[in-house]
Amino acid sequence: MSDLTLLNQDLPDFLQTAGVSELTKQLAGRKTAGVKRIVPKNGIFRKTVGGEEMGKVKGNLNVIVVSASPKVGRIFYAKQWTPEVEPSAPDCFSNNGQSPDESSASPQAERCDSCQQNIKGSGQGNSKACRYSRRIAVVLEEDFGSSLEGEVYQMNLASKSLFGESVGDNTHPFESYTKYLANNGKSLDYVVTQLSFNEDNDNQSILFTPTRFINKGEYAVTSKVAAKPEVQKMVVMTPYQADVAGRPKLEAPAPKPVVKAIPVTDDDAVEEPKKRESKKAEAPAPTVKKSLDSVVAAWTDEE
Repeated sequence: MSDLTLLNQDLPDFLQTAGVSELTKQLAGRKTAGVKRIVPKNGIFRKTVGGEEMGKVKGNLNVIVVSASPKVGRIFYAKQWTPEVEPSAPDCFSNNGQSPDESSASPQAERCDSCQQNIKGSGQGNSKACRYSRRIAVVLEEDFGSSLEGEVYQMNLASKSLFGESVGDNTHPFESYTKYLANNGKSLDYVVTQLSFNEDNDNQSILFTPTRFINKGEYAVTSKVAAKPEVQKMVVMTPYQADVAGRPKLEAPAPKPVVKAIPVTDDDAVEEPKKRESKKAEAPAPTVKKSLDSVVAAWTDEE
């Protein structure tokens, strides 16, 4: 008999609203609450709660997307990430993909489209130092009909999960997946989406495939949780929150001077910066002086 048989069973009626007992909380020695995330890594979808792994799924995972950040954001770290480095807030980030967020510790430019960190070659090899990122909120198909029905998980999608070529007619990276559904008159939050790893890319990037329409019971749950303020906050990037590995949130440093971003609108056209040309030397562009003496907050740093 599987040691997970009991955990997969529904609670008896009289325990449905009891929650986790005080005895269990005391013996566990930790809080059971926290941000729930799905972390795709090494071919496994890992479920984390408050940063601690609480389960994992090897293979495909079926979800319903209930919310997503309105625009593709950007994240820039001045220092190259290594496993030994302590988690820290990014030097610069953007929620709208057009200008640095006002709470960025060290904005790199007034606009993202003219930023030197957004040019191919500014990062390792021919990559960009500033990375694309988008957050989505999902519920799991497998949770319906159980005591976990309506639980919402946050997912962070990096560039390789956002952009790229489709695989067949129905399987896409996220950006082309949403367009594919819309062009066919379908809604992202009205279908069950299968998440799978892109074997032709790397073991961190994922692909999206529609499997079926949601049923009436699922619609009642997803439409309700999608309207919750806490779910809407899940898809907004902030500089002082736990990273994807679940390291605890630290005290935010004192506010620092930032470069005031010029106003942008949704209709602003953003052209992709061109690769630097190696011609005669030019006077270096002014850069924003960095001041990261006490940045100690955590941040997601997915590839």
